[in-house]
Amino acid sequence: MPGHPAGKAAGDPCANLTADLRCGLWQRPERPACCGGLQASEEMCGADRDAALSYLAHLERITAPLS
Repeated sequence: MPGHPAGKAAGDPCANLTADLRCGLWQRPERPACCGGLQASEEMCGADRDAALSYLAHLERITAPLS
């Protein structure tokens, strides 16, 4: 993943976020499939940014590899 040569840890912000928290790789060929395939929904976005981040943290927890 661009900007994350060793992978991105859950909870860490993406290195490709711009100052206004937008994707710096939007519509660029190097944008990873995992980002391009993410389909935002009302359930995912919630009422505000905090709700969206909470939902994403939940997804990261339930999909984390077992250690």
